[in-house]
Amino acid sequence: MYCRVAAVLFAGFTFYPLVTKLLEHRLAHDWAHTALHLLSGLVAVYAGWLASGVVPARLFVWAVALSYGILGVVGWFIDGLFLNTPVAIPLDPVANVFHLVLAVPALAIVAAHAAYRTVRAAA
Repeated sequence: MYCRVAAVLFAGFTFYPLVTKLLEHRLAHDWAHTALHLLSGLVAVYAGWLASGVVPARLFVWAVALSYGILGVVGWFIDGLFLNTPVAIPLDPVANVFHLVLAVPALAIVAAHAAYRTVRAAA
């Protein structure tokens, strides 16, 4: 279920900024950030709807919990990654909140699954 919700969030957070950046002629400055969100959304679609097992979903949740969690926290202290390169990834407050909105539930899912496995193993 998390992968499906994340896919919808990634779609919204990819296409709306894509359109606004195209209209404002700013896409050349952070196209890599948009591409990463699009790729993450496609992986979420695969893990949430197309995969035949739960392993891709588990891996996706772990990846989001770790990578987006780190970006969501670090983004408050730095302006972005690779900023003076063609693959700049700016981290503004909106992006930081988006990253945390994805990461916090993913971390909760990871923790709940670990607790469930611990209880189940003890039983």
